[in-house]
Amino acid sequence: MLVIASNITTRDPKIEEMFRKLKVTDWVCDKEPQESLRRLVKRCSARADVIEINTQQHHDIPSVMEAAVEIAQRGTERQLCLSSNNVDALEAGLGACNCPPIINYVSIDEKKLSEVFPLVAKYKAEVVLLVSDPTAPTDAKEMLGKAAILIGAARGMGIPSERVFIDPGLIHITNVIGQRHLVEIKEFLVALPQTFDFPVRSTCWLSNASAGASKPLRSIIETTLLGVLGELGLSSVFMDVLSKDHMRVARLVKVFKNESIYSEGEL
Repeated sequence: MLVIASNITTRDPKIEEMFRKLKVTDWVCDKEPQESLRRLVKRCSARADVIEINTQQHHDIPSVMEAAVEIAQRGTERQLCLSSNNVDALEAGLGACNCPPIINYVSIDEKKLSEVFPLVAKYKAEVVLLVSDPTAPTDAKEMLGKAAILIGAARGMGIPSERVFIDPGLIHITNVIGQRHLVEIKEFLVALPQTFDFPVRSTCWLSNASAGASKPLRSIIETTLLGVLGELGLSSVFMDVLSKDHMRVARLVKVFKNESIYSEGEL
């Protein structure tokens, strides 16, 4: 299971403040936020396979994404994942990356497809394809259909299936809709390798499932769900890699899937 650190997101107030200080000319003059970001990236790199830089909620502009990528690369040689709703910010980040990153995300939206797929192809990046709308979640059959459409569209742009991740879109399990959708996601993960005659990787944002739950329960929900989805074939996950519980479960999933050697010291 590929572990993607979701810690560097402007949804987090502390990270939002850090990125605010990096805006415009401040990142040239003020070394403190640069060092804070670099140290955080380094800590995440010790645990994760990929480091996400997420500017979707605040400061989603080209200059911030470019600066964040450049600073992050001073603290890691890991692959980056760029999460942005601004196509210009994505292109700025892509241009600053030392190696092709993962782009998050593309859905069945004509505008997004036409804007993002050419960038993914140009920079030989990998891409997350979202096959369910969080505001109107669909069943397993429809998600498989959307996956086929998006994979076909990617191939049409010269993006091979091995550079694709499929995201079924976890939503809050604290409500009935979220619980029902989780049942469909489990069916989807089981059916995914049977539907295509080539390997297709899957992913999800673990924290989405626990949103709305009390803080003490969120970690329990996420770690339990990670074990369940890992058993059903989930091949990558966006998660808090600074959580010891999360990392312990992720390592055990790799052991159970024979992707890693058991090490009591690591656990």
